[in-house]
Amino acid sequence: MKALAKLERRDWRRRLTVIVVVLAFLGGIPAEGFGASPSISALRTKLADLKNEARKAGDAYSKAYWRLDKTKLQLVETDKQIAQSEQELAEATARLASHVTMMYRQGEVDYVALLLTSESLDDMLVRLEYVTRVGLEQADAIGDVEALRAGLMTDKAELEKLEEQRRSEAGALKKRAATLDARLKSVQSEYDKVQAQLLAAVAKQSGTSSGRSRSSSTRYPAGPNGMVFPVQGPNYYADTWGAARSGGRTHKGTDIMARSGVRVVAVLSGTVRAKSSSLGGMTIWLRADNGWAFYYAHLSRYAVTSGRVSAGQVIGYVGSTGNASASAPHLHFEIHPGGGAAVNPYRYLRAME
Repeated sequence: MKALAKLERRDWRRRLTVIVVVLAFLGGIPAEGFGASPSISALRTKLADLKNEARKAGDAYSKAYWRLDKTKLQLVETDKQIAQSEQELAEATARLASHVTMMYRQGEVDYVALLLTSESLDDMLVRLEYVTRVGLEQADAIGDVEALRAGLMTDKAELEKLEEQRRSEAGALKKRAATLDARLKSVQSEYDKVQAQLLAAVAKQSGTSSGRSRSSSTRYPAGPNGMVFPVQGPNYYADTWGAARSGGRTHKGTDIMARSGVRVVAVLSGTVRAKSSSLGGMTIWLRADNGWAFYYAHLSRYAVTSGRVSAGQVIGYVGSTGNASASAPHLHFEIHPGGGAAVNPYRYLRAME
């Protein structure tokens, strides 16, 4: 009887083990709890948490970055206005000097002599009108000079305030950049580890190779809207569509802030072409198979310069080439539906995550 009871207990333990395994497989019990690899869903959630950590760290920096950029544009515009005011001031001063010289050459106006020496009433009226006009023009010139001087002094005062603000923000920005870079660096290694696990899990599920390599052969999975997020590393970005830029331009994309060297990938399958320019630096145009075009700017280097690419393939790396600030590496990203005019990428990017 004891032997039979012992066999029954073993049999129940085996059954319980089978039930636990089945429940874990069906999702009733998390597989991670039994030492298995984390699920794809869990890995994606962890990646999203890491992205949120980077975004929270970067929000303050991003706001300061754009405020500083706006201040610089205001300074450029103020400098133009001051230069114009100085030119107008010089012209008014020249007119005033001319009027004073003319009045000096004529000497004191003797209205009695003017009346007695006039040949006729019309002649006298013409002379009086001339003298009056010269006096009025002199007064106007003096008024112009005084008004321009006052305006110029106001402009200079505003410029000094802006310069002080710029210096203050630049100092704060440098500290925030250093703090943020340290935060992103600490997150980067964990982010890469989780991302590699996710790629391996996705590859295993689809029956393809693991794709653990960080070369251009690596493929990153698409987001909910079918497009792959262009920056594969800790990043943060804001909706800056339409923000003022130098030269009277407006911002036609989204700046995705990340550490220099973070991988940049194709959002859709298509054809790429690398170019360089003074504004964008090292850039890539991606012409997707669906007819849309995507513009990547300020890259630090290329992974691919031309030819066919697949969605999620590494095509370059985040940098600060062109007119980007070295202290704020980022990817300037544009979307052109149907290959036409640019549209705000912000909502598309949010949907890719």
